[in-house]
Amino acid sequence: MIKKVQNYIQSKIKLFFLDENEKNFIKLNNDLFNQTYNHKENQILIENNSMQTNHIAVSIFSKILSEIHDARLVGYQPRIKFDLLNRLKIYIIDYKVKKIYKSFGVDKFLFYHKDNYLSLANNLTNKLVSEIKSKSDLLNLVIDNIKVGDLIYDQYLTEYKVPTVNINSDKLRKILLDFSILFYYWKDLFSKKKNIKGLVIGHACYFTGVSARIAIHFNIPVYQVNLQNIYYLSKDNLFPSSEFHTYSKDFEKLEINKKKKCISEARERIKLIFEGQTNIDQLYIKNSAYNKNKSSKKILANKKKIKILIASHSFYDSPNGTGTNLFSDFWEWLEFLGKLSNITDYEWYIKTHPGIGIRDTKTIDDFVSRYKKIVLIPNLVSHNQLIEEGINIVLTVYGSIGIEYASKNITVINASLNNPHISYDFNIHPKSREELNDILRSLNNYINLNLSSDDVYKCYYMRYLYHNQNIFFSDFKSALNQLGGYEELFTSKIYDKWINYFSPIVKTKIEINLKKFILSGEYKIKSNWN
Repeated sequence: MIKKVQNYIQSKIKLFFLDENEKNFIKLNNDLFNQTYNHKENQILIENNSMQTNHIAVSIFSKILSEIHDARLVGYQPRIKFDLLNRLKIYIIDYKVKKIYKSFGVDKFLFYHKDNYLSLANNLTNKLVSEIKSKSDLLNLVIDNIKVGDLIYDQYLTEYKVPTVNINSDKLRKILLDFSILFYYWKDLFSKKKNIKGLVIGHACYFTGVSARIAIHFNIPVYQVNLQNIYYLSKDNLFPSSEFHTYSKDFEKLEINKKKKCISEARERIKLIFEGQTNIDQLYIKNSAYNKNKSSKKILANKKKIKILIASHSFYDSPNGTGTNLFSDFWEWLEFLGKLSNITDYEWYIKTHPGIGIRDTKTIDDFVSRYKKIVLIPNLVSHNQLIEEGINIVLTVYGSIGIEYASKNITVINASLNNPHISYDFNIHPKSREELNDILRSLNNYINLNLSSDDVYKCYYMRYLYHNQNIFFSDFKSALNQLGGYEELFTSKIYDKWINYFSPIVKTKIEINLKKFILSGEYKIKSNWN
C-alpha cells in the first residue's frame, strides 16, 4: 500500500517537473525556433496536449505554417472541463506543457470564459434535449450547417466509458451543455477574427474536433498533425484516415512492374501475420490474434450449419471516427446481430481482440448472457484454429479482419461504408441495415463465393505500405522498435530518440516536404524518404 502511494505521488510530481529528456527537447527547440512572431497580426492556432509524439511533429509543422502565413503561434486547450477540480488538474498539467509549446514559438494561450456563453449554451442545450428523440437524431445532428453529432456521440461513449448512448440520461444533457459552450466559443472566435490562417490539431474526433469542424465551416485550413501522419481537413474531407475511399484508383496509377512488387510484398506481410508475428505493420499490436497456440479441445461445433464469427470492437473508441456506419455504435450493431441469432439456424460465435479492456469484457459477457445462441470464444484462441475448423462467415463493422480472412477466401461482411476495404469487392459491403438483414437471412448465397483475389493484397499494400508513416523519421518502424515499442511514443523517451536522430540534413528534408504539402492542398502528406 505504501509503495502504491509513493508511485502515485511520483506520477503527480512528473506532471509538474521537467525530466532530462524534456529539458533537452526544449533546449533543441529554443535553438531551432529562435525567430519570434509575436508582433504578427496573423495567427495560427495550435492545440495544446500532453502527447509527446505530437510535440515533435507540431513543432516543425507549425514553424513552416507560420512562415508561409507570416503568423504568430497561439495555443489553446481543445476542451476545458469547467468544474474546479478538473480545472486545477489541467492547470498543473498545463504548466509543463506550456513550457514545451513556448519552446517552439507559441507565445500566447487562449482561455475559455464560460460565463460569456452560458446563457446561449443553456438555451441550445434545452432545444437539443427536446429535439433529440433517438440515437440517430444525435449522431446526425447538424447545427448552423455544421456537422457535430458524431463528435458529441463519441464523446459521450469515451467520457463515460459506456457501450452506447442513453438519450434520456442526465449525462447526455451534461455533454450537450459542455458542447454548446465550446460551440459558441469557437463560432464567436472564428466569425470575428479574420486573421486566423490555420488550425493545428492532434485529434479530429470527440470534443477535440469541435474547433476543427467550426474552423472548416469558416474556410480556415485545418491540419491534423502527429509523428505518423498529417492530414489537411476541409469541407470535402472532414475526417482523417479516410484515404481508403481511393485505394483502388490510387493503386492503378502505379507502374505495372511496381504493382507486381507491391502485391508480392503485401502477400508476404500477410503470411507473417498468420505465422503469429506482431509488429508487422499495425505497430500498436502487442499480442497476435493469429498465435500458434492450438487448443486440444475443438472450438467450433460439429454441426453441419453455417458458422458465423462476430469480430467485436472496443465500444467506446470513437466508432464514428472516420465517418458514420450502418449503426450508431458497436453496441447497436451487436444487438442487431443478437436478435438475428435468435431467429436463424446458424452457429453463432463471437471473439474479442486479445487486447480488450475490462469494461469491454463486461459488455460482451452481458451480451452473450442475453443471447444464448452466441458462443463466446476465449480471446487467446488463435484465428488460425477457427479457420482450420471451418468458420464460414465473419462479421465486422470495419476491422482489419476484413483483409485477413478474405486472404483465406472466407466471406467477410462489413457494417460500414466507411471501412478500409470499401474500394474493393473482396468483402461484402451492404449499403443499409435492411440489406445487411437480407444478406444474413440468406447466407447460403454468400459462402464459398471465391471473393479472394490480388485485390486483397492491393488493399493491404495501400493501407500499410503505400501510406506509410515515414514522415519525420526515415524509417518510423525501425525507430519505434529501437525506442522499445508503441507505448514509448507517449513518454519523454521519444524526445531523446528525436534529438539523437535530428540533424541539419533531416531538418531541411522534412521542412521542404512539409512546405510542399501545405502549398499543395492535398489531403494526406506523402513520405519524403522513399
